[in-house]
Amino acid sequence: MVNNRKNDNIDKKRSAVSSISFTKAEVNFLVLPYFCLDKEPDLTRNIEFIDMQQRGNEMVETVWTVLPHPDFGLPRDFERRLQRVIEYSMSSMSRPISNPVPLPGFRELARMMGVTYTGRFTEKIKHGLTAMMITTIISKRSYYNKSKKAWTEEKFHLYDKIIFKGKRLSDGRIAEINYAYFTSGYLDNLNAMYVRPIDFEYLKSLKPIASRLYEILGVKLYGHTDFIQYKYSTLCRLLPLKQQKTLGLARQQFDGAHEGLKQTGFLKGYEWIQIKGIKNDWYIRYVPGERFFDEIKAAQDAKLGSAEPPQISIPKTATESGNTFGECSLNEDHFNSEDSIDITPFWALFAGIVRQYPEFDLQDHDRAWFRDRIQESSNCPSIDLMYEIQNWGDWLDLEHRKKTRNQQNRFPRSNFKGSLLNWLQHSLRAAGKGEIHVNASAIQNKPGRKGWDLPSDYRVDVM
Repeated sequence: MVNNRKNDNIDKKRSAVSSISFTKAEVNFLVLPYFCLDKEPDLTRNIEFIDMQQRGNEMVETVWTVLPHPDFGLPRDFERRLQRVIEYSMSSMSRPISNPVPLPGFRELARMMGVTYTGRFTEKIKHGLTAMMITTIISKRSYYNKSKKAWTEEKFHLYDKIIFKGKRLSDGRIAEINYAYFTSGYLDNLNAMYVRPIDFEYLKSLKPIASRLYEILGVKLYGHTDFIQYKYSTLCRLLPLKQQKTLGLARQQFDGAHEGLKQTGFLKGYEWIQIKGIKNDWYIRYVPGERFFDEIKAAQDAKLGSAEPPQISIPKTATESGNTFGECSLNEDHFNSEDSIDITPFWALFAGIVRQYPEFDLQDHDRAWFRDRIQESSNCPSIDLMYEIQNWGDWLDLEHRKKTRNQQNRFPRSNFKGSLLNWLQHSLRAAGKGEIHVNASAIQNKPGRKGWDLPSDYRVDVM
C-alpha cells in the first residue's frame, strides 16, 4: 500500500513536470539588459552595461549599449512579455527559421499573454513592436553569435522591420498576416539552438522583477548548480532597475520577488551578504530549488510520445572556439526504470554531449556506470564536476571538427566513457597534483564558463 502511494506521488510529479510548455528564448537577450523594469523611468536614457571578461589569456572590455528612440523610449516589461510570447510561437517552427517570420494575430497574442483583446491592446502591440524595431543596440564584444562563433562588434536592432497585415512585403506581395524581419544574428542563434528553455506559463505568472530574475538565474545556474552570487548593483544594471542606497530599500525592492521565486520552488534560498568596506552595496546569493531541477527533467521529457526524440537545448558557456552544448535527449525508459536512478543535471549534460556524435552509442546501463564511476566517485567532490564535463564537451567538439577536416585529432572512436575518465583524472591531477585536491565549489573566485557567466566570469560577482 505504501509503495502504491509512493508510485502515485511519483506519477503525479512526472505528469506535472512533463506538462510544462517551454519557450526557447535566445540567450543574449536573457542575460543582457534591454527591457527597462523601472515603474517611473527616464525612458529616453541609454542603457549601458560595461564588463571586463577573461577570454583566452587576456582581459577584454565588453560594452552593451541600448539606445532608445526619443519618441518611443526604452522597451519595457510589456515588450519583454510580448517578446517571450513571440519566441514561444517561434519555438514550434521548423529550423531554419528565416525572414519574414509570421507573427501571431493580435487576438492570439492577447490569448497567449493572458489579457483581454481590445482595440487598446492592439495599439499597445503595434507601439511595442515599433519601439523594439527602432531601439538601437551597439555591441562591442558583448553579443555572442553561435553560428559564426564570434563576439560581434556592430550596431543593430532586434527587429529590422515589421510588416503589419495589409502592408507590402519585400517581394511585393500584400501581407495577409503580420510579419517580422529579425536581425540576422538573432535568427542565427535561434537556428543554432543558442537558447534557454523557459517554462512559459510559470514566466507569465511571475511579477516583473521575479520574472526577470527567473530569466537571468535560469541561465546562470546551469553553470553553477549549487549557488550563484551577484552584487546588488550588478543586478540593478542587468534588470535594469534604479539602485537604492540603503539595505532596507534594496530589500524592499527585491525581496518580494525573492519570496515569490522561493515559494514556487525555483529558489531554495537566498541571502544578502555584507561587502566588507562598502556601505551601499551587498552580495545576493541564490541557491536553486526543486523547480529549477524539475525544469531540466521536464525539458528532457518534453517530446515523449511524439515522432521525434525528446530534446532540450541546455545552455552552456561559449568558449573560445564558440561551441555551445546543443541538444540532448532521454528516452522514455529512463523515467520507467524500477531502480529509479535520478536524472541529475550532471547526467543530462553528459548524455546530451554524447548523443551529439554518431560515433558513440549511449546505452541505458551507462546511467548506472555514470552514477557509480563519475557522480558518486570519492574523487568527484575534489573538482567542479559540471564545469569539467562542460570543458570535456568543448574539447570533444574541437577534436571532432578537426576530424571532419581530416586534420590530426584525438577524438575517441567510440570509447566516450574512457575519454571522460581520462579528462577527469587529468583535472584531478591539475587540482592537487594527484594527492591533495581542492574543493572547487569552495573557491569563490573560480572562473566560470568563459563568455557565458555575464556580468562577470566568476561565481561570485567581484566587480
